[in-house]
Amino acid sequence: MALRIEKMASDALGIARDEGRMVFIRGALPGELVEYEVTERKSGYTAGEVTAVLEPSPMRRSPVCPYYGRCGGCSFQIVSEHDSAIIKEEIVRDNLLRIGKLKELPEFMEPVYGEFSGYRHRARFHVDFSGGRWGFLGRKSSELVQLEHCPALSHGLDALLSDGRRLLEQGRSEMFRNRVSSIGFSEVSAFEGDDEVSLGDKAVTVTVDGIRYYVSARVFFQSNPSLLPPLFSFVRENVIGESIMDLYSGVGTFSALFEGSGRKVFAVERDRECLALSRKNAPSALSFTADVAAWGKRNGRHVDTIIVDPPRTGISAEALPLILSWGAERIIYVSCSSATASRDIGRMEGYRAVKARVFDFYPGTGHEESAFVLDRV
Repeated sequence: MALRIEKMASDALGIARDEGRMVFIRGALPGELVEYEVTERKSGYTAGEVTAVLEPSPMRRSPVCPYYGRCGGCSFQIVSEHDSAIIKEEIVRDNLLRIGKLKELPEFMEPVYGEFSGYRHRARFHVDFSGGRWGFLGRKSSELVQLEHCPALSHGLDALLSDGRRLLEQGRSEMFRNRVSSIGFSEVSAFEGDDEVSLGDKAVTVTVDGIRYYVSARVFFQSNPSLLPPLFSFVRENVIGESIMDLYSGVGTFSALFEGSGRKVFAVERDRECLALSRKNAPSALSFTADVAAWGKRNGRHVDTIIVDPPRTGISAEALPLILSWGAERIIYVSCSSATASRDIGRMEGYRAVKARVFDFYPGTGHEESAFVLDRV
């Protein structure tokens, strides 16, 4: 059956309607007429994948990776980096209106994007130690796809694929530590810093916008460091006042921006390994190892600006009212899921979203990053 794609949804899914029923189709673009196969039926919608493109979008292009369709990563290589950013901004706008139920959209700055080639400095490899194989999992399967080259990976990470001795050695170490996936492969996390690659918990340095960060492969740090400077500028330029609360602070990525500024920064992060690195990256911040909601019940206080960078699930229902009760003049919300960010923003009574920007940190994928400024009204 052929359907016309109306618009895009989160995770770069095309939206169409079949006799009034919502259909989410992977591999489709706005305006295209496509044939598809059903992959899942739910009570409220159908999911599917493109089998043929009858009327292609002018944006459509051929994937640049020879493993596209087999490897489980980078499932949105069918548009350019520029068009990817434009599409993702439209998704964010739609989520704010539909999920957040905003009556008025904030001012959107021009989206930020970069090159697909070599952007990714962080990866998680799967290693079959007994079989001497390594690579990534296949698309929607537990098959191990062994690659000799990945165009998205940074030079140091890509070198691990061509010569897998370090991956096999680390995979053996992870196996003895019982860090084995449910399908029997060792999972090896890797991060490339300035001069070397971290495997496991070894800390390396990465310099971004003149700031030196200590990072290990086991903690989260942005996979695309080349796009961090414009995000840093967005945060710096929109912070107001002399006191800042950095919630879900990770390794101190944002706290470090205010070193030497004289501002008082409270950093809250529940992962002890992250916070140990945060104390090196942002030594003047007052750092706390705790869940945001639990910490807030004991230590909540007024600050001028609150920065939140929560996980994909967003701010918990328990933490959100606490954050609002602190009465900050401004909230800067950095999000890796505009769907949950829109949900949270729509619940932030007493605040209005005034500015937004999309950062396409993950070109070639359906993931988008966005940042919002909310002012107290």
